[in-house]
Amino acid sequence: MSIRIGIVDNDPYALTVMKTLIERLDTGFEVIWTTDIGAVAISRCVNVAKCPDVLVTDMAMAGADGPEVSRAIRARTSQVGIVGVTSYTVSSFREAAALSGMQALVAKTDIANLRNAICDAAQGRAYQAPIGEEYAAAESDRISGATQTSGGETVRFMDLRDANNYIEDQQYLRHGKLSNKERETLRLYADGLSTKEIAERMGVSVTTISTFERRATMKLNARSRAHAIAICIRRHEF
Repeated sequence: MSIRIGIVDNDPYALTVMKTLIERLDTGFEVIWTTDIGAVAISRCVNVAKCPDVLVTDMAMAGADGPEVSRAIRARTSQVGIVGVTSYTVSSFREAAALSGMQALVAKTDIANLRNAICDAAQGRAYQAPIGEEYAAAESDRISGATQTSGGETVRFMDLRDANNYIEDQQYLRHGKLSNKERETLRLYADGLSTKEIAERMGVSVTTISTFERRATMKLNARSRAHAIAICIRRHEF
């Protein structure tokens, strides 16, 4: 199986090394692009023509770091698996990686787990790699899919769909809940009414309905009206 891979790391030397390493890990791995800018990686991952199956991202980068890159991508698409890599202690980044929607986090030198993580992420699955001296505890985590937050709560590396839903929910909470009119507007669109029919039903202008739709879509961080309606249905908004 061929897996298309993108890599982002703002250290040019590390970027070159990672590209060579990854291409040697498996004959099915194809690095289709590399970049040293997080914003470029985000743009390419949401571009159908340039979208990889898996993005490998360094965790500690100037500008947009790995978790920021992951959150931005995950809020827009559930089609790209994301694997975080780091030269530092893996355990110090695990919580941030899991909560940003990544499917795995491994050390850059952990060859076997990097390969496995990429393969799993390409299939939309979460992967839990062992961590050096914490191997025994991490192996238990791998089986359960769990890792611990600094506050002692359990978080999990999530499959693509769950990660996408989680990030959407966080965006929703951050931007604020829908007003009754915003919710009703989307509900009526979901029922198949036109903008004009909704305006007449609610006793407002067509322009006002368009405003309700635009605000609701922004609050939900949705890509379109249909996406906003899908999010509302999943959350039992109506």
